[in-house]
Amino acid sequence: MIKEFITNVPYKETEQGDKIIYPFSPPIYQTFVDPKFSKFLLDEGRKLNMRENDFNFQLAGNLKHGRSYSYKDSVIDKAESHLLIHVEKFLQNIMLNDGQDTLVRSLMRKPIGRGNHRQGKLKLDSLWVNFSQKYDFNPPHTHTGMLSFVIYLKVPKRIFEVQADSNNQKAGEIIFAYGEGLHLTGSEYPVKVFEDLMFIFPANLRHYVPAYWVDEERISVSGNFIVV
Repeated sequence: MIKEFITNVPYKETEQGDKIIYPFSPPIYQTFVDPKFSKFLLDEGRKLNMRENDFNFQLAGNLKHGRSYSYKDSVIDKAESHLLIHVEKFLQNIMLNDGQDTLVRSLMRKPIGRGNHRQGKLKLDSLWVNFSQKYDFNPPHTHTGMLSFVIYLKVPKRIFEVQADSNNQKAGEIIFAYGEGLHLTGSEYPVKVFEDLMFIFPANLRHYVPAYWVDEERISVSGNFIVV
């Protein structure tokens, strides 16, 4: 099945068919992961348990009925090389399309004392899986590190079909937000997600996920890259 991500905001398409989306100033990289990699993350995620791998208290998410778990180090090590491929494509295409070589290089500089820097490298610092259930939500928050990402492993369509009696009917979507909510300006970018979809974005870009209202499980994986 051919997958296509459709958006009505400005974007640039890479040679590989991925997109660098510009709903506001900070770019968001959209791509797809190999379904085999999604299955690997899902299978390893289902092996985790609350006693050994609980991650709820490290996150902003309000998962009362679901749970977040931190992956084991062995899984993080295996996942890092696959994830780095996507992260490096993101940075390379920013430099290629926008000529922002200086910007990317400045992000990759690691302080070594007395105002001196050296070129650093990206490292996967954290990786966790979210098993979300009815009523669970993520309030507006940011992450640590330089770049963050989210991958969707299981997304039942029904979570978008049932909405609250509200003028903000975004149940189950991820919403990226930037800047001030001024008149005649767009400061939010909502997305109805689906399986194998991946977003990479600046770690300090605010985002949130409203609750949904049906008895379904949504599973996503998130993580942060740091410069070492």
